[in-house]
Amino acid sequence: MSPVGIAVVGAGPWGLTLARAFASLEQQVELHWICELDGERRARAAAAHPRARITDTLDDVVADPEVTAVVVAVEAARHHAVGMQALLARKHLFVEKPLALRTHDAEELCATAGARGLVLTVGHLLLHHPAIARAQQMLGEGVLGEPLYFESRRMTTGAPRKPGSAWWSLAPHDVSLVIHLFGALPLTVTAAGGAWDEAGEDNVASAVLGFEDGKTAHIHVGRFADEKRREVLLAGTRATLTFDELHPDRALRLSTPGHESAVVACERRDALLAQCRHFAACVARDDRHGGNGPHAAHVARVLEAGERSMRSSGAAQRLVVSDGRRASFEAA
Repeated sequence: MSPVGIAVVGAGPWGLTLARAFASLEQQVELHWICELDGERRARAAAAHPRARITDTLDDVVADPEVTAVVVAVEAARHHAVGMQALLARKHLFVEKPLALRTHDAEELCATAGARGLVLTVGHLLLHHPAIARAQQMLGEGVLGEPLYFESRRMTTGAPRKPGSAWWSLAPHDVSLVIHLFGALPLTVTAAGGAWDEAGEDNVASAVLGFEDGKTAHIHVGRFADEKRREVLLAGTRATLTFDELHPDRALRLSTPGHESAVVACERRDALLAQCRHFAACVARDDRHGGNGPHAAHVARVLEAGERSMRSSGAAQRLVVSDGRRASFEAA
């Protein structure tokens, strides 16, 4: 089977990380193009990937018949426009999370990919983390009993570099996880953000997601903290699991009443490489059902509801999914 021809659009730090990951899959992938508007970033991309062609024009990428799939790593506000151009050119699509900043745009990308029989994958890479796979297995086996609540804390360090939203840049990880582990969309989202303004520059945000069966999820994200944290707690009636992404040797721990917490053995594999390999395999066999576009659209629905709550002084927002796909919002 011939390698999948890949083009990466966006050569910022994460775009180059994705380019490096895909290029390392030498038997599965050929990196043909890197597209980037900024001249300095194009120069760095050319130095890092001398065999790839470098351009500042997306038309060059989508017109190339050797390009089977496009990987989008531009700023989130451009995900919809760039992704649509790739899909309309009949290219399979990998988009860094979030899929889009509005539910309507996320739904349009999903519908377009589906109508054309194309794979749509979004970079919710924790779904490929071995500790999360093990946690889901333990949930299914009843080790935790009935799930009660999910709690996460995700903090990044460093001085402010550019405007942006902690909610939209960090919370997609944890919203994706809770939807995946609970197997459902929340009914309500109540959120508060620090320093939210018309530019969407919140540096800290907290949200409570309420589910139909009484389960809840508490998500807290923040930028410019003094210490990086990526922690998740999943509590049930019998036991509690904790997931610490920053400590792979003890990423998953199980605590039961009356016993000390114990490390849960997990397979060791790189989640990003696993996701890139999975995407390339789905594209190679033309398996559009192997993508995670619908899941990513659900994540966008929850994130948009959270933003609406923040802009409404913390008023709870109810998610209304009318036909299994399209969502609207109303005050809870």
